[in-house]
Amino acid sequence: MNYKINAAWLCFLLLLLSGAPAVSQSQWTYDFNNGLTPIESGGTKLKVLGQPGKYVKEPIPGTEGLFRTTYRFETNSGLQFDNTEAKGFLSKSFTVELYFKMDSLSSWKRVLDFKNRKSDYGCYIYDGKLNFYDFAISEKAPVRRNQYLHYVYSRDFETKKIKMYINGIEKLEFKDPGTEGMLDQDQLLNLFQDDLVANHEASSGSVALIRVYDRVMTPVFIRRSYQSLMKTKPPVEPVAEKEKDPEPIQEPAKEEPKVNSNLVTVTGKVYNSQNLKPINDANVSVRKAKDETVVANTKTTDGTYQVQLPPYETYHISVEAIGFDSKSMSVKTGGKSQEVKSLFNLSAESYEQPVITMFFGQSSEVLPDDAKAKLDAMVDYFNKRPDLKIVLKGHTDNIGNFDKNVDLSRQRVESVKTYLAGKGIPSDRIDGAGYGSARPSYMNKSESQKQLNRRVEVWAEPIKR
Repeated sequence: MNYKINAAWLCFLLLLLSGAPAVSQSQWTYDFNNGLTPIESGGTKLKVLGQPGKYVKEPIPGTEGLFRTTYRFETNSGLQFDNTEAKGFLSKSFTVELYFKMDSLSSWKRVLDFKNRKSDYGCYIYDGKLNFYDFAISEKAPVRRNQYLHYVYSRDFETKKIKMYINGIEKLEFKDPGTEGMLDQDQLLNLFQDDLVANHEASSGSVALIRVYDRVMTPVFIRRSYQSLMKTKPPVEPVAEKEKDPEPIQEPAKEEPKVNSNLVTVTGKVYNSQNLKPINDANVSVRKAKDETVVANTKTTDGTYQVQLPPYETYHISVEAIGFDSKSMSVKTGGKSQEVKSLFNLSAESYEQPVITMFFGQSSEVLPDDAKAKLDAMVDYFNKRPDLKIVLKGHTDNIGNFDKNVDLSRQRVESVKTYLAGKGIPSDRIDGAGYGSARPSYMNKSESQKQLNRRVEVWAEPIKR
């Protein structure tokens, strides 16, 4: 009987597969009728994270006597896709498609983790919105507690463009600032289990479908996939029931009065990640992403800030507070009279990562304009922190002679030091060294990776008394 009951759900999956264009790339589909094994032959079996879940037969809404198999996961538990076992299936461009629901949507709830629990970055649902912490957050999406949603994440390997969809509609698009949106050396994709940094931002729930593709799926394909999912419920649910975007379970924050109706209001909160208390008097600066020009500066009041920005632009928002590591986030403004929210949780100063990183042209020690803009923004921070000194670390790619690269990295350090001295930073507060190609951030396997290795990092270090 159960085999007949699950036939409708299997038909839906076959519908999607038959509707997809014939391409050489492949995909793995998990519908849990075969446990954690994909319906396609030869695929990688999913692994259990945390507490083992349960397979549950759930009635398909709008039907009589039809069921689908779901995987029920507990809080801070979930599933894992091993990309090594899959022979690098998700190593370049890829898409992840999910159909799931969560029991709780209070605060942050982890969806995808690309760094195997070592980083707080990744995909969440927060306040009814899609969030890639801490670089981008969407407008409100139709996300509600205990209600299934169609969730899609894609990343283009060449352009680094990340897109996120809910119920067939694109809700978020931004450029990955590095490799935060792809798997690290562990090559593990974790679903629904939170990292070890926060380790509590997760919910229990159920998942009915997981599908991974080794390519970026088009918006048309994603919309069609969602529509096919909805149409396989005999009889079809009324349009009003199926299509409307319900409000998230949380009460939306009250919108502040707008100073200019032609601008977009960007509001944000800055809080201490250790005790979740708001951080007052933090410096907030906003720059255009395309040229790093400063467009706004403000401070937090009771941990909250607000700025007015022109629409249809991408901006970098940076937050600095005494005693905390600084953080930055990319925000894309939409149409006029919208409100965009951003959230920063700052960690106590550790001096374990550079304050800023500047990149240089091939074989050049000339300081680019965007690097000067970053330094200009940083000068005020060090002027207010006489207890810190600046440590410059210069690097190159692996092209050319090793000794010459060491000399070039030292020249790059001197270029930065000279610029900072011209801005009033005493030279005795600036140390520096050049390491040539000995300490790459990336593997130097492509031109894009080599560009990221041609850099000078600015580190802060307490002055020993």
